Amino acid sequence: MAEQFLTTNDRIKLAKTLEGVYEMQLGPAARFGLLDKAGLRRFAPGTDLAAAPSVLAGVLISKLEPYGMLPNQPNYHALGALVNYVLIQPDTPQEDARFLAEVLVRYQLIADPGYLDGLRARYELDVQPARQVDSALLPPVEPPDLAAEPDFDPKVGDQEALERIVNSEDNFLDIDLLAGAIYTAQAVGRIELPSGRALGTGFLVGPDLIMTNFHVFKTKDVLERAVIRFDYQVNADGVVTQGRVFNFMPDFYISSPDTELDFALVRVKGEPLAERKIGPDDEGLDYLELLRRGRHRGYLLVSPAMIVEQERVNIVQHPNGNPQKVVLTQNYVLSNMSADRVHYLADTMPGSSGSPVLNNHWEVIALHHSGGAHPPQKASADLQKLLRGQYKFNEGIPMRAILPHIERYLPRK
Repeated sequence: MAEQFLTTNDRIKLAKTLEGVYEMQLGPAARFGLLDKAGLRRFAPGTDLAAAPSVLAGVLISKLEPYGMLPNQPNYHALGALVNYVLIQPDTPQEDARFLAEVLVRYQLIADPGYLDGLRARYELDVQPARQVDSALLPPVEPPDLAAEPDFDPKVGDQEALERIVNSEDNFLDIDLLAGAIYTAQAVGRIELPSGRALGTGFLVGPDLIMTNFHVFKTKDVLERAVIRFDYQVNADGVVTQGRVFNFMPDFYISSPDTELDFALVRVKGEPLAERKIGPDDEGLDYLELLRRGRHRGYLLVSPAMIVEQERVNIVQHPNGNPQKVVLTQNYVLSNMSADRVHYLADTMPGSSGSPVLNNHWEVIALHHSGGAHPPQKASADLQKLLRGQYKFNEGIPMRAILPHIERYLPRK
């Protein structure tokens, strides 16, 4: 076990900051989710997640501070994993974010000098390290020696089209983002009523809990005849896989009307991802490594984070009931979320209802529930013809609004 190193003042201020985190104001399931998303679920057993926020904050610091670097995330100190997770949340107040960044830099809680230097610059920190990490954990810093690329003459027939490409978002994606998409897709399925007829999309928020829209399941009566089909996909040759079909439990149904939060929480018979369940040695691993091991948590993590303008979003869906698709690029939140709605630009179609809207950490931040043309339909009949039913302007329900209604049903361990 490593030493304790925080000053008394920093420990007190950090506890106060953690106490104010949104998940800490909710119940045990949300707090477990906080630890899980920070890669710290190993610390949940034996921790009273129902304690008062001030008490729980102090307990977490006392457990994480002396623990040292995480075995499955060796460039993260256990306390650094929690501090950094809170730091990067969009609704963390700027003053708190600056303090959290200062803690990371002063105590070197992430073994990446480049990342810490970025925090110094972003928050204008003048902080000297109070401790050092093992140099063996640091990433390589040698400058690259890139091979020269051959010259070529681009052939461009339309200058205007070229400008549109140059000024658009680039499509360079980190491999982890692609791994996250594949990992997430395992927990998303096509809802059918009856079996074989597409109705919408749903996703796992617990080992056997499915979330979708109320307007997909308006009453519990339909659960007797409905199914959800996982792994309904097209391979590289264009061949469609049959997928795996699961029935619903007809006696479990939690919902909110489409005029309100438009969600339905239902239960399937069995656990669709049970065979891929993670073990103790898999905790804290990134999505790419989990995919290599064929492991999965068994459900998607739900986040009550504030959704802000220009934030990137990703949507795994079954548009038009077709095999599974994911929308990764050029998807943006149009404005800060209201209490119960958020608007974003992304490609969706009928059948996408009930899809998870995810951030770049592949946490569910909203439930997709409706789409339309952008600009609006009345703007141009020609535009409607061009779009051919493919939606650009979308509305979702923030998970922050939904979570208080379902939190007691979500996993706690």
